[in-house]
Amino acid sequence: MNFNYDPLVFWNPWWSGEKEWLDAYPRETLNEIQRLFERKEILTISGVRRSGKTTILYLIIQSLLDNGINPKNILHINLEDPAYKDNSIYSLYQKYLELVNPSGKIYLFLDEIQEVSDWQREIRKLYDGVPQLKIILTGSNSSLLKGEYARLLTGRTLFREIYPFSFKEFVNIKGLAGSFQKHILIRKRTQIMHHFREYIANGGYPEVVKEKDSKMKTLLLKDYYTSILTRDVLRRYPIRQVKKYEKASHYLISNIANSFSVKSLSSLLSINMHTLEEYIGFLEDVYLLFPVNHFSYSLKKQITYPRKIYCVDNGLINAVSFRFSEDIGKLLENLVFIEIKRRGYEYYYWKDIKECDFIIKDDISIKDAIQVTFSLSKPDTAKRELEGLISALKEFGLKRGIILTHNEFDTKKIDGKTIEVMPVWYWLLNG
Repeated sequence: MNFNYDPLVFWNPWWSGEKEWLDAYPRETLNEIQRLFERKEILTISGVRRSGKTTILYLIIQSLLDNGINPKNILHINLEDPAYKDNSIYSLYQKYLELVNPSGKIYLFLDEIQEVSDWQREIRKLYDGVPQLKIILTGSNSSLLKGEYARLLTGRTLFREIYPFSFKEFVNIKGLAGSFQKHILIRKRTQIMHHFREYIANGGYPEVVKEKDSKMKTLLLKDYYTSILTRDVLRRYPIRQVKKYEKASHYLISNIANSFSVKSLSSLLSINMHTLEEYIGFLEDVYLLFPVNHFSYSLKKQITYPRKIYCVDNGLINAVSFRFSEDIGKLLENLVFIEIKRRGYEYYYWKDIKECDFIIKDDISIKDAIQVTFSLSKPDTAKRELEGLISALKEFGLKRGIILTHNEFDTKKIDGKTIEVMPVWYWLLNG
């Protein structure tokens, strides 16, 4: 046992002048997060476990140090450290004051805030009672902004969600940084396709991207999945039938981009409908799985119509799902969904007689319709995808639609509508 271990000192290596504590890739969201950081409100960064939230904190801390902030005015507390168990946030803050005796503005970074019970009241106490204190939180649950949190901290917080690496971040890490103009991307097409193949298979989790060994990538992803199911869900929600909950999660992640009915699925899995709906809600709260509603002007139809399911990262799908063969079309569709979500759009799918994969809503109107398929080279596939998209364009009065494929460019004029066909990788980099 290490009797000299002090978690406050351990998690704040900049206090001792350590120079090699930061090993991080830059993130696309960093500039926006830093703009939010400059405001007085509490900044909350939320996202799936291991997606890089702590790294974002470290990048902000490095920026503070680069701008001359006294290292001892920066306090980072990783609340997953068992050494902090049974300590209140306020008591840890008091210990910090006694330990380093800082003067001036203090920057308080609290990592995985959901690990502390009744944390909302303590944060409000610090926010309202301590002058010259900037508070930054991270968490692995979207419910951080719901219920009691929303009531106690109304008007005191700004919120930003982050996800594993986008494909643009991924290719930058692989050394393809630079302009993403169309002619440049096409010139680098072979290189991009090589990296895109890896991204489809292994996803964008930072540690997985850095890992060289393929077996270790899979082991990491399996561990992430288990940790999400256990640490983020089972430890926080009242689930009595654990095996059925795990079965439901595994079924859904094995059927990505497919539609499902809670009524039918509850019968298939022998789970009560209300209970299954709760399980799906828990899995969405922790950013693992996302159900997508059918678009309808009737809220009742949106709620009762079958939904489609997507996952936060392709690597998780491939590492843990039950699959007889690789369905690249479904994996491409999942990548497109996550990018739509990353860009902050409101999304649905649409189906009448024909189906369109994604309908993008902008405030009060539909602004885009997107179809995803591996290829349009087969006549039957081209007919199905084009008819589904044209039907949606007519329904919503749109002049232009997009079909995203594995590696095809084209422009089609049909029934007065313009259909832009482009590779998913191109849309991810330049969409």
